[in-house]
This record gives sequence, C-alpha cells and structure tokens, in this order.
Amino acid sequence: MSDFDKWKIKANTRVLFITLFLLGFTISCTNKNKKTDDKMLKISGIIKNSENQKLILQLLKYNEKLTIDSTITDNEGRFSFTFLPEEKSVFLLKKDENHFINIIADKGESIEIFSDYENFEKNYSTKGSDDSHLLCQLNNHLQINQKKLDSIAAIWETAIKLPNRNEIKQGLDSVYFTTFKDQYFYQKHFIETNSSSLAALIALYLPLGREAVLRESVDFALFEKVSNDLLKTLPDNSHSINFAKRIKQKKMLELEKQLSEKAANNK
Repeated sequence: MSDFDKWKIKANTRVLFITLFLLGFTISCTNKNKKTDDKMLKISGIIKNSENQKLILQLLKYNEKLTIDSTITDNEGRFSFTFLPEEKSVFLLKKDENHFINIIADKGESIEIFSDYENFEKNYSTKGSDDSHLLCQLNNHLQINQKKLDSIAAIWETAIKLPNRNEIKQGLDSVYFTTFKDQYFYQKHFIETNSSSLAALIALYLPLGREAVLRESVDFALFEKVSNDLLKTLPDNSHSINFAKRIKQKKMLELEKQLSEKAANNK
C-alpha cells in the first residue's frame, strides 16, 4: 500500500470521526431542547367579542403578584402564552384589575380558557387542567350566589324610600343569610373534598361579595387540614410551605393566648 493510500485512509477516518461527533452533538442538543419544550406551560384560548384586546398573565405568589407577560387577542379573540414555570402555581388571566380568571398550572400542561369579554370571569370554561377545572366549578357556584346578592342590592336601592322598607329589609335579610349559608357549606364541602389541591387554598379565602365566607378564627380546623394535606401532596411547593408556616404561627399564638388566660384565671 502506497503512502498516499495510507494518507487517504487516515483522512477519511478523521472525517468520519468528526462527522459522528457533530451528529452526536446535534442529537444531544435536540434531545435537550425537546426536554425543555416538554416542560413548557401553554395557556391559550378564545375570548369572544375581544378583538384586539389586551390580556395580562400574572403569577400569584404568596405575598405578591408578578406580571409574566401580556398579549393582544387576534380578530377572533384568540390568545396564547407559553413559558417555563418554576413549580405548580396560581396564575391570573386578567383583562383589568377587577376582572380575572384564576388558573392553576404546572410544567408541561396545555390549558385552554374559553370566555366572553364582557362576562369575563362570570362565565368561563377550561380544558387541560384538573385543578383549573375545580376552580371553574368553584367560580360557577360563587357567581350564582353573587347574582342573588346583586339582586338583593338592586331591590333595596328601590325600596329604601318606601314606607314599608323595614318589612322589605327583613325579607331581603332572610334571602341574604340563606344565600351566604349556601355558599359557606358549598365552599366547606369543596375544600374538604379537594384539600390536597391548591384549589382548596384559594377556596379558603374566596369571598362572597366583600365578605369572607370562611374565617381562620371560626374554621381553623379546615385551614389546618388544607395545610397538612398540601404538604403531603406538594411538599416542596412554595404555597404549601408558606401556608404551613402561617398556620403553625397561628397555632402558636392561640396557644400562648390560652396559656396567658389560664395563668390570669389562676391568680
């Protein structure tokens, strides 16, 4: 074999090695990108009657709200957000400060939201997330009772100048307490049934109108149950950890109060 033939073999071998190396690098990068894509969260949907309207997506942290992104709907009201979340989190899809839809989402999920721009949070549906579907159910019941309260307020505004307004007020008060009671038991059952979901954490603090439905001072056992169950299901989640700290602090303060009262009574 001539020296030239030997050189050709070495050159071809070198080219083959480089080709295989580059091919392996390309495959490695492709797999890495695919893994990243698999973890991306997509929130999209259609908001009817919202042509070229701005929508904002915010991340609800334990003690603050962070704006993730904003977008403009197309001519058919379509929108889409894609990003990589740090953990399972609570998000707000907002058209303004007073109108928003709660969403619970995690890495790799593709969630769809369908609504109407005018009735934004009052009548929406969702696909792709069990937790977000739970929030939708919670919201549907809340909106039914909110409509009743709105009707009560409208009737009272008309009746306030009437001579029999006291009689009317008694009737309205009765409807109000019945409505509030219904919401209380619905939320309580919802939380007991879904205590290991972040949806239960939102339900604990969900008001009817401007009034809290559940209170830590009255329903503390329910708050504690959610805290314990969330820590079991999502032990590394920031919502679970911070809520557990809050409940632990409340228990310590209550214990100190009881010990202080006991000591005072023994004097």
